[in-house]
Amino acid sequence: MPEDTPLEIPHGAATRLPELGGGFEHHGTIRVPEFRNILMSRRVQDVVDHPAFQRLRRVRQLGPTHLVYPGAVHTRFEHSLGVYSCVRMCVSALLRTPAFAESTTEEDLLTVLAAGLLHDIGHYPFAHSLEALHLKGRDTPRHEDVGGRIIRGEFANLFSAAPHGKKGPTIAAILRQQWGVDPERVINLCTGDLGPHATPTDRILRSIISGSIDADKMDYLERDSHHMGVPYGRNYDRGRLLSSLTLNHNEDGIAINAKGKVPAEMFIFGRYTMFSEAYWHHTVRAASAMIEGAMAAFHSRGAVSKDAFLTQLLSHDDDRLLDWIREQTPARSATRYLTAGLTHNRRRLYKRIATFSRVYSEERKQEAYARIYEMDAPDVYALNDRLRVRLSARVGRPLHPADIIIDTPPRDKDKLETIEVVYPGASGRTHYPLHELSRVVAGIQDDFMMVVKKIRIFVEPSVAADLQKEARSDCEKSPVDELLLDEILRP
Repeated sequence: MPEDTPLEIPHGAATRLPELGGGFEHHGTIRVPEFRNILMSRRVQDVVDHPAFQRLRRVRQLGPTHLVYPGAVHTRFEHSLGVYSCVRMCVSALLRTPAFAESTTEEDLLTVLAAGLLHDIGHYPFAHSLEALHLKGRDTPRHEDVGGRIIRGEFANLFSAAPHGKKGPTIAAILRQQWGVDPERVINLCTGDLGPHATPTDRILRSIISGSIDADKMDYLERDSHHMGVPYGRNYDRGRLLSSLTLNHNEDGIAINAKGKVPAEMFIFGRYTMFSEAYWHHTVRAASAMIEGAMAAFHSRGAVSKDAFLTQLLSHDDDRLLDWIREQTPARSATRYLTAGLTHNRRRLYKRIATFSRVYSEERKQEAYARIYEMDAPDVYALNDRLRVRLSARVGRPLHPADIIIDTPPRDKDKLETIEVVYPGASGRTHYPLHELSRVVAGIQDDFMMVVKKIRIFVEPSVAADLQKEARSDCEKSPVDELLLDEILRP
């Protein structure tokens, strides 16, 4: 359905909203790939034109992925507009469900539309790498928390909404005065911090923004696939999936009816294949691991305060941020060493020398995976040091501490991807989790944990070349993977 076509929605409060096509006198249209025209009301345009939102034009959606997939230079700005568009489509589909149409007000609908537009307002360069450090115990910022602070008007010195240095309105003020919604409620929908007394309506609205099948994933799967030049995230029937949206049995979250089962399976499988073949492609992970290692080393030095670091994150684009952290560190630091292959028009990515997976049949490899996966950061660093000593002896020269990277997958992707399937009017049970009805969905989660979540060991390219040269010159020595296994499994 073209985005510039008014959506068919039932009568009620929603028909008065220009964002949903009610009496629409649109302010303008923004075109984003792929062939999507997004209608803009005046109040939506005012949020988009705010400097804090315009900043997202300088933040790449997929960080260093463009070093592997050259087209992946699209931005959080483009994605945020796309999510707003998808929220609009989800809401319009749900308004055909009487329970949703009767329980939601104009303010509710505007609140979730604003949350879709602003859900990534706090993103900054290489956020996924820094948030991986957060999951590993580092005191690094979560983009959702940063987004709340930006909406409230913090960092005003960075985001003045009026020209010539004059103080302009905060996004919170625009939401209150032009949208007629509570900015804190919008923030809560973005962060998921609904509190213990959240209303069923707020839980429904949150599930539109973040869930197994949500507006965020609908956009990024399609958009990332388009820009990366891969088909995986575009091979589901979006129209049929949207038309199947309904409320779950408890009427506090979105669900699908029976006709949405196959599109939902395709959607979840598409996300699985995007992680398997694109997001966690081994060369993409090499680039991401280099960034994560450089950021961890920079953060561990403590040379810049947390608030000062956040200011820099919000002030720079991806490339300038890497230049900045290089400028703040000594010549032989790990940060300088790791970013040398990513800056100044260089692309020199680390090479994979070992891969461990739960699916491998060799018992020693399975045990090595289990040991590394359960290690905390100090244990990983200790293992890295031991491997460096062994590999230094192997290649006959001392290695830099940053010559080796042990890349462990993030642990926030272990949740089962499922959604409730509702059969209204059925004589027996009327609702099931999708994974109980679909071996495809149940199997995807098993495969994701067993196959996709690999642990890899990367080394600096010259080290990889030396290891290959040494292996060819002396066939009597044990293979490198056996050396690594011996060290990993050492009592």
